[in-house]
Amino acid sequence: MNPFQQHRRSFLHSGVVGFCTAVFAGLPKISFGKIAPNNDKGIIVHEAEGTHILTGRRKVPITVKISKAKHGVDGISFCVEDMIPGRKMRVHKHLNNDELIFIHKGEGILTLGEETFIVKAGDVAFAPRNTWHGLDNTGKENLLMIFQYSPAGFEEYFIENGTLDGMPTKVKTEEEYAITEKKYGMVYKEPTAAK
Repeated sequence: MNPFQQHRRSFLHSGVVGFCTAVFAGLPKISFGKIAPNNDKGIIVHEAEGTHILTGRRKVPITVKISKAKHGVDGISFCVEDMIPGRKMRVHKHLNNDELIFIHKGEGILTLGEETFIVKAGDVAFAPRNTWHGLDNTGKENLLMIFQYSPAGFEEYFIENGTLDGMPTKVKTEEEYAITEKKYGMVYKEPTAAK
């Protein structure tokens, strides 16, 4: 097995537990998770717990359930995004992280590499680092996307560019966004000109 296959297998294996937790234990609201008394035995983040933020230029609601900074987990993070109908996630890639995406509810169009795919509840996509990907909610209901990064750490991009729920909105300049994009290895794809 080559190193890419080993890395991918390890990433997918570690993602199974997180997705099962989200599917069977409910989904996020607001508040902060409590670290298990002995972190080497695991972490439980209940339904209403997590870091709930409005992030980015469009103030997208995201809940970070498990993060490297808060929980000391290096291998994987766990986040949830609730996309309203018509919401379009810009096509982008991560230079330092693989991403695993699970569609928990709703339907949409997923860009992966140079292809697009119709996705619906129950579908899973793996976007290795340096792979273009994006998601548009083309349905009539909210699309609930559960996603994980490996290694953990990219979730801090959302927190750094966001505002905690209930707090005054942070206003950032394009230069400030560019600094965090570089810091976390986030690259947005330039739209192609219509012919």
